[in-house]
Amino acid sequence: METLLENLKNLVFFPTELLLAVILFAIPLERRPHFLQRLAAGLGMILLFIGGFAGLLLAMGPASTAGEPDGSTVFHTLTWCLLLFLMMTAGLWITMAVPLQEAVYCTSCAYLAEHMAYCVRTLLAVCFPHLPIAAGSPLYFLSIFLVYFSVFRLFVRQMVQNRHYAASAVDSFGLTLAVLSVVLVLSAAASQYGFTFLHSIYALLSCLFLLVNQVRQQKRLSLQKELDLQKQLWRQQKAQYEMSRENIEIINRKCHDLKHQVAALKLIRDPEQQTRVIDDLQESVMIYDAILETGNEILDTVLTEKSLICSRHHIVLTCIADGTLLSFMDAVDLYTLFGNALDNAIEASLKLPEAERMIDVQVRRKAGLILISVTNRFSGNLSMEDGLPRTGKGNTSDHGFGLRSIRAVAEAYDGLLKVEPGDGQFFLRVTIPIP
Repeated sequence: METLLENLKNLVFFPTELLLAVILFAIPLERRPHFLQRLAAGLGMILLFIGGFAGLLLAMGPASTAGEPDGSTVFHTLTWCLLLFLMMTAGLWITMAVPLQEAVYCTSCAYLAEHMAYCVRTLLAVCFPHLPIAAGSPLYFLSIFLVYFSVFRLFVRQMVQNRHYAASAVDSFGLTLAVLSVVLVLSAAASQYGFTFLHSIYALLSCLFLLVNQVRQQKRLSLQKELDLQKQLWRQQKAQYEMSRENIEIINRKCHDLKHQVAALKLIRDPEQQTRVIDDLQESVMIYDAILETGNEILDTVLTEKSLICSRHHIVLTCIADGTLLSFMDAVDLYTLFGNALDNAIEASLKLPEAERMIDVQVRRKAGLILISVTNRFSGNLSMEDGLPRTGKGNTSDHGFGLRSIRAVAEAYDGLLKVEPGDGQFFLRVTIPIP
């Protein structure tokens, strides 16, 4: 009966430790809508799973747990741990806004943290046999807290980038194999053949090595992402140069036409012909209506440039913007945000008949927040992926950066990006706290 009670105790404490480790790595992640309901469902699923195993152990009785560990016991232990891994992953996936491979990656890292706490307790128990470090004791909880706190400060905070772990399916699968080898297979072998102390030292160092390696990998992926963004910005600057050259050519041509029209106006005596020339002059100087003044020089430049493009393509651009609200933003960030948003809106508008080409831009303040919105009409259907429309262009390596760049800028200022396509209109909303 004592062995049975010990096993039941392990059925409670081990999943609890692992669940706390999963929560530790999930804290910085983006949450799904209806988070509390999803959290309750995930916890309920895990509790039912643990309760089912506890009931099965009670039904099997003391005989099933008596004696030394054998191959069957090891097999059941491995099965239990693997199933618990799957349940934790499923609970994390339905709760947090992450793809499945990222949920697997997060649970694998959590297993490392839990096993580190286990190894620390094992080493303390062997080196200091009189310490009351059994499951449920104050020292037991203190050791978990210290290990998890250290893992969070040293590893978790450095691994998360923009509320996500950069983990591909291959990365997640490789880490999972390494973790299961160290945490489950070697632990079972150590229990079977009695070299628990040496295994604890080896496993602790292995877990530390794996977590340090993950931090390095996340930093490497972050640098690669930054390099990709720099390449995209270079492409944008090249396109910006071409657009600026076209706009200068338009202004030069208009000025050249104005010079000749003014000279011709002096020689015209026919009232009707004078009226036609004056109308042409008014149309020529309308280019200066494209110059927008918002109180922010960078924003004025971007809006004026895009307004000239809209004018050339017969797109109605309306703008109500208080640019002074954005004075704290970096010039590159400001250009990236509005340049990409308006480029996407212009591109979508060009697919419409001229009478339907409309873009609306607003920058205003509300309840301590800066609200930026760009609205345009579009045709067709959009499929969403990770909260953003999936690009309809063939070369996904060159396209699709626009909205991701906008999201990166928003998150850099603790803001949020939200897009809502529907009813023939595309709504882009960026919300940034006022510093």
